Amino acid sequence: MEKLSKEIIEKGKLLLKSGKVTKDIDTNKRTYFSVEGESEKHSVIFEKGRKKWECDCKFNSLHHKKCSHILAAMLKEKLI
Repeated sequence: MEKLSKEIIEKGKLLLKSGKVTKDIDTNKRTYFSVEGESEKHSVIFEKGRKKWECDCKFNSLHHKKCSHILAAMLKEKLI
Protein backbone atom coordinates (compact mmCIF):
# COMPACT_ATOMS: atom_id res chain seq x y z
CA MET A 1 0.00 0.00 0.00
CA GLU A 2 1.22 3.48 -0.80
CA LYS A 3 2.47 5.68 2.02
CA LEU A 4 -0.23 8.08 3.20
CA SER A 5 0.47 11.41 4.85
CA LYS A 6 -0.33 11.91 8.51
CA GLU A 7 -2.94 14.51 7.49
CA ILE A 8 -4.77 12.08 5.17
CA ILE A 9 -4.78 9.39 7.87
CA GLU A 10 -6.14 11.74 10.55
CA LYS A 11 -8.83 13.15 8.23
CA GLY A 12 -9.89 9.65 7.16
CA LYS A 13 -10.18 8.47 10.77
CA LEU A 14 -12.19 11.58 11.69
CA LEU A 15 -14.60 11.07 8.78
CA LEU A 16 -15.28 7.51 9.89
CA LYS A 17 -15.57 8.41 13.57
CA SER A 18 -17.99 11.22 12.71
CA GLY A 19 -20.28 8.81 10.86
CA LYS A 20 -19.73 10.45 7.48
CA VAL A 21 -19.13 7.22 5.53
CA THR A 22 -22.03 5.29 4.03
CA LYS A 23 -21.83 2.05 2.06
CA ASP A 24 -24.40 2.57 -0.71
CA ILE A 25 -24.19 -0.46 -3.00
CA ASP A 26 -22.21 -3.70 -2.90
CA THR A 27 -22.09 -5.83 -6.06
CA ASN A 28 -19.85 -8.71 -7.12
CA LYS A 29 -17.53 -6.31 -8.94
CA ARG A 30 -17.71 -3.01 -7.04
CA THR A 31 -18.59 -1.40 -3.75
CA TYR A 32 -19.91 2.18 -3.77
CA PHE A 33 -19.60 4.58 -0.84
CA SER A 34 -20.71 8.14 -0.08
CA VAL A 35 -18.38 10.19 2.09
CA GLU A 36 -19.34 13.60 3.43
CA GLY A 37 -16.32 15.84 3.03
CA GLU A 38 -15.80 19.31 4.46
CA SER A 39 -17.89 21.05 1.82
CA GLU A 40 -19.51 18.36 -0.31
CA LYS A 41 -20.38 14.67 -0.57
CA HIS A 42 -17.95 12.46 -2.49
CA SER A 43 -18.42 9.17 -4.31
CA VAL A 44 -15.86 6.46 -3.60
CA ILE A 45 -15.73 3.25 -5.63
CA PHE A 46 -13.78 0.08 -4.88
CA GLU A 47 -13.20 -2.24 -7.86
CA LYS A 48 -12.85 -5.66 -6.24
CA GLY A 49 -11.14 -7.56 -9.08
CA ARG A 50 -8.47 -4.91 -9.64
CA LYS A 51 -8.39 -3.89 -5.95
CA LYS A 52 -8.52 -0.30 -7.13
CA TRP A 53 -10.00 2.69 -5.27
CA GLU A 54 -11.33 5.85 -6.90
CA CYS A 55 -12.83 9.04 -5.50
CA ASP A 56 -14.39 11.98 -7.33
CA CYS A 57 -12.58 14.55 -5.16
CA LYS A 58 -10.07 17.01 -6.59
CA PHE A 59 -7.12 15.57 -4.63
CA ASN A 60 -7.59 12.04 -5.97
CA SER A 61 -8.21 13.31 -9.51
CA LEU A 62 -5.11 15.50 -9.60
CA HIS A 63 -2.61 13.36 -7.68
CA HIS A 64 -3.86 9.81 -8.37
CA LYS A 65 -3.21 8.98 -4.71
CA LYS A 66 -5.52 7.77 -1.97
CA CYS A 67 -7.41 10.62 -0.30
CA SER A 68 -9.01 10.84 3.14
CA HIS A 69 -12.37 9.81 1.62
CA ILE A 70 -10.90 6.57 0.28
CA LEU A 71 -9.11 5.92 3.57
CA ALA A 72 -12.36 6.42 5.49
CA ALA A 73 -14.13 3.87 3.23
CA MET A 74 -11.24 1.44 3.64
CA LEU A 75 -11.45 1.79 7.41
CA LYS A 76 -15.22 1.26 7.33
CA GLU A 77 -14.73 -2.01 5.43
CA LYS A 78 -11.81 -2.97 7.69
CA LEU A 79 -9.55 -3.33 4.66
CA ILE A 80 -6.60 -1.77 6.46
